[in-house]
Amino acid sequence: MTINRKNLVAASAMALVIAAVSGHANAQSMDYTSLQSLFGEPVTTGATGTPQKASEVAANMTILTADDIRRTGARTVPEALRYVPGLEVTQVGMNNYDVGVRGYGAAFQPRLLVLVDGRQVFLDDYSRTNWANIPVNIDDIKQIEVVKGAASALFGSNAAGGVINIITNHPLYDNDRVASVRIGAHNLLQGDGTVTTKVGDNLGVKVSAGGMDSDQYHQGWDSDVSSFLSDPRQRYIIQNSVYQINPNAQANFETSYSESTSEDGVFGGNEAREHMTSYSVRGGADVQTEYGLISSNNYINHIFNHYDQTYVGGVGAGMTLIVSQLQDQFKLGADHTFRAGLEYRHKQEVFSSTDDLDVPSSPEIDNDVYAVGGTWLWNVNSKLSWTNALRYDHSVVAQGGTVGPHALVPAYAYNQTDNTLTGNSGLVYKYDEKDTFRLTYGRGAQLPSLVQLGFTDAFAYPPYNSKTSPLTAVLDFTGNPSVKPTIVTNYELGWDRKIDSLDSVFKLSPFYQTNQNLVGFSASSSGRVFYPNYWVQYEAENAGNSDGWGAELELKGSNSAGYRWDVSYSYARVIDSSLADQVVQYQDSLPQHDVRLSGGYTTGKWEFDGLTQYETPSKMYGTFEPQYYNVSGRIGYKLTDNVTAALSGTNITRHYTQETLFPAVERQGLLTLTGKF
Repeated sequence: MTINRKNLVAASAMALVIAAVSGHANAQSMDYTSLQSLFGEPVTTGATGTPQKASEVAANMTILTADDIRRTGARTVPEALRYVPGLEVTQVGMNNYDVGVRGYGAAFQPRLLVLVDGRQVFLDDYSRTNWANIPVNIDDIKQIEVVKGAASALFGSNAAGGVINIITNHPLYDNDRVASVRIGAHNLLQGDGTVTTKVGDNLGVKVSAGGMDSDQYHQGWDSDVSSFLSDPRQRYIIQNSVYQINPNAQANFETSYSESTSEDGVFGGNEAREHMTSYSVRGGADVQTEYGLISSNNYINHIFNHYDQTYVGGVGAGMTLIVSQLQDQFKLGADHTFRAGLEYRHKQEVFSSTDDLDVPSSPEIDNDVYAVGGTWLWNVNSKLSWTNALRYDHSVVAQGGTVGPHALVPAYAYNQTDNTLTGNSGLVYKYDEKDTFRLTYGRGAQLPSLVQLGFTDAFAYPPYNSKTSPLTAVLDFTGNPSVKPTIVTNYELGWDRKIDSLDSVFKLSPFYQTNQNLVGFSASSSGRVFYPNYWVQYEAENAGNSDGWGAELELKGSNSAGYRWDVSYSYARVIDSSLADQVVQYQDSLPQHDVRLSGGYTTGKWEFDGLTQYETPSKMYGTFEPQYYNVSGRIGYKLTDNVTAALSGTNITRHYTQETLFPAVERQGLLTLTGKF
């Protein structure tokens, strides 16, 4: 909208307060179905808050539509992400995954911000995502937006390496009613369902629920894990309501519960079992005013997780995240769109240990983050647009519990502050109807995890039992509240070209990335002998720098005869500084070369789809893993207009695939029955 003269001064002042609170509330107020029909391709509001074609976003964005997801045969979001060039999905056990981006992989991946309908499901405890615990029905997903490269000023803190933005069907705009059941190898049984109900013309209520049980993979687990190895499971329920108060105002309310058990690979190469329970409550509103679209998004996430780890015993923790976001999106004239916002975050982690050293401590870390900023989208002319964004974070850290006597950091030293500035800038030039060029810059921040800031605990090594064995060694992990955020800077050039003769689009995306102040745990030379035995002290620290470069090439298309294809090649090279190579070890953590060949064919009631992926060797924790290829596929048949049966499988050509140094991923076959009503 155009702001009148009397409001110009106030609107301009707000535009100067720009930061990327990133359209989180807007995600639930847009009718994606109508806009996609209008534009003829997937649309997004994630990058700027205003609807844009995916091809016109000033970021490297790939959108997986609901049809794309269905054809993969995936039962989880990470399995669908295997189809995206530049992402590397590694699996540990039946239901735990890590998603690396552009050569940077880790057992707890800290570089990807993950959102579901505007709510962060990325966990600040270890800076990671527990994919097994996300309360989402994959059949209810409208689209998955994948952004590669630093995007903190567009999407929020911790979007240092990229973003996975999951959008589900809208309770008011979409009449989604779907149920599915899956049975498969390893005694897998999974059921999911979503029901949307309209109350009058103004209220939509959506409820999704589901669960999964299966046996665990048993190929290669360490014998020490057998004492606590358990079968994976998940349970979840989520309610989402949207009420149209009047033509200019809309309110939303959401609650969720999720519980899961999974096997993990954690820092140091230890195998572990994690049981996690999570709750969330979210509420917000969108109001169209003469000053623009004002949006509020507020939520509370609470999780409790418990680890049983090889060698170091059990660890439990409770984490709470409180987020409040307020933003205003408005236009000045026809060509300038602004989004200004404020954000407050409170993060708290309370740790507990079940080891038997009886070290007196009750560590608790509190972190408050105050952010301000926004975006400016300038449509220079019909061919050229320019997007700019800034975000400023002020972080305050405090210790709220009792620090043990073994900690290197005294309690008073936990009172720390840090200020971080991030930004994005991107030019998109539509040369003609066939060629689009994109030049982007991103400065992102990977904030230290709560564990890195304030965790303190000691473990017997090997596991200690005072009645049966002597204490031989102690491992101590100490957080460091003075560690600084990792700053990721990304430079990228993109070229999209439509090739009408092939019914395809060719994409080329070369990039260069720098990473400063990587954070990790390393052995401290200042560790004190607290027990009369060998002592090793691990302390969080900034561990040097890392550079990465590479490119993605992709040819994707479909034709009226029912054929579709997607051929891609990804190259990513990472070089760590000497200290980072010892502590963090991103170099060679993921394959340098990756080739994906996927295709499909639809004829009548039948759908046939498949993916072949080849990767060169990689290294994690100093151990090289062999090159491997993976073949997966799906055959679907429509029994009726509303019921589909599908047979899908992964690792089809081999019994198991060694994706990481942790136990191998075994062949999986699934029979799925899906009904819409």
